Amino acid sequence: MDELEAIVSSNLTALRKRRGWTQAELAEKIHYSDKSVSKWERGEALPDLKVLKTLSELYGVTVDCFLTEGAAEDPAPYMAPASKLRYQIWVTLLAVCIVWLAATALFSYSLLNAGEGFWTAFIWAIPASAVVVAVFDRRYFRGKLSFPVASIFLWGVITAIFLQWLDYHMWALFIIGAPAQIGLVLMHQIRRVSRQEIRAETKPPK
Repeated sequence: MDELEAIVSSNLTALRKRRGWTQAELAEKIHYSDKSVSKWERGEALPDLKVLKTLSELYGVTVDCFLTEGAAEDPAPYMAPASKLRYQIWVTLLAVCIVWLAATALFSYSLLNAGEGFWTAFIWAIPASAVVVAVFDRRYFRGKLSFPVASIFLWGVITAIFLQWLDYHMWALFIIGAPAQIGLVLMHQIRRVSRQEIRAETKPPK
């Protein structure tokens, strides 16, 4: 085992154990096989730069932490700055707040001018918020929230339509939503498997 491989394997193992994860749990989080994780931790192979970057984001450390001997024993000096992540989260939340502010303004306007508040504006704000989060998720978080956001959008739209035209008793929309939700689950699983296969194929030979 080369010195660098020994350092990386030791730090990878220590960081994983600090989180209390098994090799299989870590593999699932980074969309690799547990066999790959096992090889890295035994020093039989080195993870490529993309994997190290993904792991650094997962553990909240810099890439240097994996390459420095004994760094995982005291990762504090290698902790990645959280300011960028906080900024991204606050920007996303601000955008969602704007959606709800618009819904509140629409409700207030309809209440003052028509004497009846357009209360379903708050229901429509749910799928609208999901769209906003989806945009920022793709920009900042690499689509990690795509599945829950898509589910919220689906059921938000169905609920909003049902309540908007309540007199038409369109309860059948919820029945349609069930197979649509199953489709979202299957698409999510297919994408996960596809990412794993692509990474396995592009992995450099040992």
